Amino acid sequence: MAILVRNLLIYFIICFLFFVSGLIYHIETRLPQKDYSDLLNDIDQKKITELVVQNDVLQVRTKSGDAYTTVVQEPAYLVSSWHANNIQVSYRKDYSGFVFFGLSLVFVLTLSLVSWLSLKVKDRESKSSQFANEKLLLPGTGLQEITFEDVAGIPEAKEELKEIVGFLKNPQQYNEIGASTPKGVLLQGPPGTGKTLLARAIAGEAEVPFYSFSGSDFVEMFVGVGASRVRDLFGEAKKHAPCIVFIDEIDAVGASRKMASSDGNDERGQTLNALLVEMDGFSPSDNIVVLAATNRPDILDAALKRSGRFDRQITIVPPDVKGRKHILDVHCRKVKISPGVNLEDIATMTSGFTGAELASLVNEAALLAARQDKKAIDQSDFDVAQDRILLGVERKGMVITEKDKRVLAFHEAGHAIVAKLLPDSDPVHKITIIPRGRALGQTQQLPINDRQAYSRQYLKNRITTLMGGRAAEELVFGLQTTGGQSDIQRATEIATNMICRWGMSEVLGPQVYITDDNDFLGPSMQRLAMGTKTEMQIDKEINSLLDGCYREAVSILSNERLFLSVLADILMQVETIDAEEFDIIFSCSLKKRHEFQMDDPPEACDTLTN
Repeated sequence: MAILVRNLLIYFIICFLFFVSGLIYHIETRLPQKDYSDLLNDIDQKKITELVVQNDVLQVRTKSGDAYTTVVQEPAYLVSSWHANNIQVSYRKDYSGFVFFGLSLVFVLTLSLVSWLSLKVKDRESKSSQFANEKLLLPGTGLQEITFEDVAGIPEAKEELKEIVGFLKNPQQYNEIGASTPKGVLLQGPPGTGKTLLARAIAGEAEVPFYSFSGSDFVEMFVGVGASRVRDLFGEAKKHAPCIVFIDEIDAVGASRKMASSDGNDERGQTLNALLVEMDGFSPSDNIVVLAATNRPDILDAALKRSGRFDRQITIVPPDVKGRKHILDVHCRKVKISPGVNLEDIATMTSGFTGAELASLVNEAALLAARQDKKAIDQSDFDVAQDRILLGVERKGMVITEKDKRVLAFHEAGHAIVAKLLPDSDPVHKITIIPRGRALGQTQQLPINDRQAYSRQYLKNRITTLMGGRAAEELVFGLQTTGGQSDIQRATEIATNMICRWGMSEVLGPQVYITDDNDFLGPSMQRLAMGTKTEMQIDKEINSLLDGCYREAVSILSNERLFLSVLADILMQVETIDAEEFDIIFSCSLKKRHEFQMDDPPEACDTLTN
């Protein structure tokens, strides 16, 4: 309110000074006024040289150089006498009314604008003062009911953060021995790994006030608002200590000041500076712990990650098979599942899934079961839900010609057979030619255990399996289709990584030729500076690796023409084959393939199918 009164007072003072200045100027420059009789006498005596008519006011200039004004009710009656005495006459319109109206309008609009801006500033300051309190969650309310029991799959991170909980519950134990808890903990990892959930669980376990913010909450159009909000936040946090301050997606406000978008002088730069100062400003005795989460630690400012601010940086990665089993246990508490559902199998099937994706898997399975009026979720619902998450919705309305469907069946059969016959290859889980999302079909392979390191032979087998689809098309139909686009792309990426990142080339040796930012949102690779000869050698090695794997896939399928044709024909009929059915077909083909001549595979396939 004080700012509003001050702005209005300044505005009125300026307007008053302007009005007084205009009035003084008008008084000093106005002409003297005479009677109408004086005008007539001057006309008779031929003293007037010029008349300016402005409505009923005449401005008179005499031969002696004097000037005055007079008021005439009907100036038109004097026109004849003006012409008789050779008086120069000019007419002007009176705009004083319009000028007065315009100035009044400008005055009113300016007054309204000043009042509106003052109210906006007042409202902004009021919101800034309430900013922290609006984000405060007290113990026992809403999200504060989340504890470590609701967090699964990240035992190492939970163990690290139990110390923070102990400090918040019993700070005296640490203060007596002279130990101080970390001021800040940075949770970094890919999206969906449970960073935000873990922060809320810490507050729930410690039973302390919890301030939850997003990095974008501090960034506003008005410069200085973010910094003001940071100061208000830590001021309020000190009043509610011990407490936790959580800033999600801190990269929105904590990006490096070396970047052009945050040079220290704009809104983000000022907000970051305020955050750095405030984190230095409170002592361990304040009992405030700052938690932050990000999936872009590479762009955070170095001053934010130094000791004394975010002392600990905990990396949270997607869970392993045991972690996925525990996460599924947590999420399946809220839904009804059939006794026949094996969560360990589902955990094995979902290699690479994050906690958020597993939660989505359980929810999708529940939706599918409810849509079919089931009383509980069975294994088939989880299978369909997994396909929906990985590939997208089934495209039931898509029309595929019989020829294209047959090519697709041989393509997927080629992948499956090569994967089956290669040693140290992941087992085939399912083969389908039902279109989903952008994929026309898919051959799913599931690892027996989560792999942390990949051998050169395993990677070559992976490339060979990817080449199996194209090899089957050329072997059976003698053509190449666009269906192998994604297979060739992934095969090229694996081959490039083998040569340029992992040093798996006998010619080039163990040397790195590309950089990798190790970004949680996906690696961004770029070749290092090198000579033309080295680049040509790299391309030659990649081409040689891809070509060798392709020729191996052709060789395998040439020896298994019967198995390939039988599997493709069965796929044409049933569209989807699971792992158990695939093993039965393979075993049957081993028994039957010596009973038929390879010159007539269709007849043999019919006999085997029957």
